[in-house]
Amino acid sequence: MSVGQPTWVLASDIDNTLTGARAALRALVTELAALRRAGKLFLALSTGRRLGQVLAGVDEEDLPQSDAVISQVGTEIYLPPFKESMAPLPAWERRLRRSFSRQQALTFLQGIDGLQMQPEMYNTPLKVSAFLDQAPRPEAAVKAIRQRIKEAGAAGSYQVIWSSGRDLDIIPAAAGKGNAIRFLLDHLQLEPQMVIVAGDSGNDRSMFEMFEHGIIVANAQPELRALRQNGRSTHYMARRPSAAGVREGLRHFGVLDS
Repeated sequence: MSVGQPTWVLASDIDNTLTGARAALRALVTELAALRRAGKLFLALSTGRRLGQVLAGVDEEDLPQSDAVISQVGTEIYLPPFKESMAPLPAWERRLRRSFSRQQALTFLQGIDGLQMQPEMYNTPLKVSAFLDQAPRPEAAVKAIRQRIKEAGAAGSYQVIWSSGRDLDIIPAAAGKGNAIRFLLDHLQLEPQMVIVAGDSGNDRSMFEMFEHGIIVANAQPELRALRQNGRSTHYMARRPSAAGVREGLRHFGVLDS
């Protein structure tokens, strides 16, 4: 499958990256829509949300129309025409199912003090999700879970995503937002001049590790801000939060006029 070649691909998180300031988001959406109509931009929304929440957000939160949705922390990919009842992209799902066992993933969480499972809607065949904000020492709990995976010889099958001091996900090692974007580019045979990612928290980290150009919004969590502080000079640290920060970053990279 192939589409016309855009100049840019933008893969952006939603919550606290696009959302947070309605007026700035509306201005950004107008600019992104114009670029998409001109064939210059391929927009992917890359999020921890479910597809239905993304689609509802277009109507209720002024989220932009997109060319792809990467949902459930990079474990599901959807292509238009979108509808809530549609199935994820089969080729991506087949790749992730090769080495992931939800039953085994759950064993890595057994006995973790203070751990609470997230609602059923966020626990899927390819993602085990929990809250750790009630754990006595959340960071130590995350380290213990990662160590269990390592000791089980399963590091090639599972990865732990930790974000916002609360959310823990165990997903296939081949999944994650960064890997999902790379798969999407290959699947659609996209060869843009530049891929730009935008995010605010730890579940966005893989996008920044995989792609050279990224926008870290001013309200980003410490685990993402550390990437810029650790010398990743190609990533842009915005002075403004949320959608205003994304607009600022897109100007920096030459996507929008300054």
